[in-house]
Amino acid sequence: MLKVGSKSCGGCNPYYDRVALVKRIESCLEGKVEFVSHENTDLDLVLAVEGCKTACAHLSFFDGKKIFKITQSEDAKNFIQEILDGTTPRCL
Repeated sequence: MLKVGSKSCGGCNPYYDRVALVKRIESCLEGKVEFVSHENTDLDLVLAVEGCKTACAHLSFFDGKKIFKITQSEDAKNFIQEILDGTTPRCL
């Protein structure tokens, strides 16, 4: 199972509810993805949940890891489609 760590920005100027969006993503990918702490060294992918297009979360800790950035709620669909090999999610 794919191990994904979620890393958020500081939330200084969020344009959407980042916490709710991550919960929806986790629900959509239940059984296909294991969401673990972003501090886990055995990550397959990092989901960087940014509150706006400035995308200021510090991600240098993840050098060498695949990083998928979400800067708006619509990006969640793209992330889920990527995980599901292009299948359009019905859960969002």
